[in-house]
Amino acid sequence: MKKLLSVLLTIAMLLSLVSVSAMAEGEKELLVIDVYDDAANLNGPQTGWFAKLIKDKFNIELNIIASQVVGNTVYATRSQEGNLGDILVVDKSKFPEIVEAGLARDISDKLPECKNIMVFKDQIDVYNKGLTGEDGKYYGIPTEMTDTSPTTVTDDVIYSSPMLRWDLYKQIGAPKLENLDDLLAALQKIHEIHPTNDDGDPAYPFSLWPDWDNNDNMSGPANVVQLTTWYGEKLKGCAMLKPDGTFAPLYDRNGAYYKITKFLNKANQMGLVDPDSGYQKWDDAVAKMSAGRVDVMWYSWQVGFWNSVDRLNAGTGFRFIPVGDQTYYADADRYYGSDRMFGIGAAVEGEKYDRIMEFLDWYASPEGAQFEHNGIEGLNYIVNEEGKFVPYKDNALMDNLPVPDEFGGGGYNDGNNAINQWIVSSLCVNPNTGERYAQKYWQSYKDMTMTEMKKEWTEMFGAEDDVSWMKANGKLLASPSVDFAPAADDNTISALRSDVNNSLCEYTWNLIMKCETDEAFEAMWDEMIAQLDGFGYQDLYAHDCALWQPEVDAKAAVVAAME
Repeated sequence: MKKLLSVLLTIAMLLSLVSVSAMAEGEKELLVIDVYDDAANLNGPQTGWFAKLIKDKFNIELNIIASQVVGNTVYATRSQEGNLGDILVVDKSKFPEIVEAGLARDISDKLPECKNIMVFKDQIDVYNKGLTGEDGKYYGIPTEMTDTSPTTVTDDVIYSSPMLRWDLYKQIGAPKLENLDDLLAALQKIHEIHPTNDDGDPAYPFSLWPDWDNNDNMSGPANVVQLTTWYGEKLKGCAMLKPDGTFAPLYDRNGAYYKITKFLNKANQMGLVDPDSGYQKWDDAVAKMSAGRVDVMWYSWQVGFWNSVDRLNAGTGFRFIPVGDQTYYADADRYYGSDRMFGIGAAVEGEKYDRIMEFLDWYASPEGAQFEHNGIEGLNYIVNEEGKFVPYKDNALMDNLPVPDEFGGGGYNDGNNAINQWIVSSLCVNPNTGERYAQKYWQSYKDMTMTEMKKEWTEMFGAEDDVSWMKANGKLLASPSVDFAPAADDNTISALRSDVNNSLCEYTWNLIMKCETDEAFEAMWDEMIAQLDGFGYQDLYAHDCALWQPEVDAKAAVVAAME
């Protein structure tokens, strides 16, 4: 009997060992991945629902290294250490020097096997051949590629335009706006009837933030330079690209940078700018947008912090309000991708390399893109009988709604994907639904938002949407998509750009927030010109004109080919 028990015990132990061994082989070891990320607004570990999603799926955790949060010196420090990160999300302008410095690895052995990423093979091939000069040699994956064409303008809104709350605009008589002075007069009336939100907290037409200054290959505060596109001008480094394809100095008093800076100064003199603007963080500004404490929005995606279906139905959503003297610059669909790249750190190898590529290919899959652009099924949207998506709690982001424990708990916005950059543009068609990922293109969303507000806007402006109005009225300056990334600055230009940019930002914020009279504004503008020129602005301007001229030429060639 004892012998039998001994045999049975031995067999049980062996079976247990086999079971444990099999389980160990089936499970992947927890892997922490450092993501160096120029697009991120969060520094530190990814938390919440997105963290649970990728941990359950890949047993990985993301540690975000956000240059926008901790400062650009982290790039130099980590580069000198020879390890920028495991996954790199960087501006295209930096990527060639990263490759040349040996900080990004060749992914030619793995990328062709990534079937989801290679849906965009044409775009990826064009970029990498420009980078390496070789066919089939891969280092980078462009972000936000589309499945359309380089000249298509799919969106019904553009990246930046003046948007006001429809109910407030109507309450002041829906005045026709011919110029920025008219806009300021309208905003003053709006501020008079809407000095606080429903909770009694102060509300202002403008609430600005400095976090994004000198970003996206543009000098100066982002809140200023993005508004220059209302007048058809696009900043390239420190050089202003005019609608006719020529460049002008940024501080030219005939240019849009001067016009917008003075516009915001006038707004501040009139008490229409949030006094926290010069120093508040992006998160603070978002909280104010979501709480109804902001009356003007200018980024197309910014309305996502307010325009829920319920508010659109109530007529309190933000809508584009044309200003007569404006012609709006807009990029065509970013067929070749946006201004950033995904890459893999040079030190990544073995199992970590395999799993990162597996993760990125999922990230570019329909399932991954759905989580990135649409959120969680059952929380952000539901699926109808036809397999189409229907908005559900589309205020999850703006109101930081609680996430069910099964998805990770916490607040939705708190756990949102902190990478904050995609491979697949939301303009792409989701093969699972036959509709674009962006919610506003879903038929269900269009049906739900065929509101009285939309009907009123259409009747007032004689167009179905913003872009239709711009096209019909000759107010859209569409710039074709081309594969172009500027060369990285050498040390001399980098130091010069830093001096110029820092001074420009300091002066611009002071011009907006501290000049109490027009005379003080003009005197400070003259002082800024002298200061920038003293730093060597004219040399930097000449450099940037030459740097960006090839892109101007490439876009002109696309336009000529269409004629």
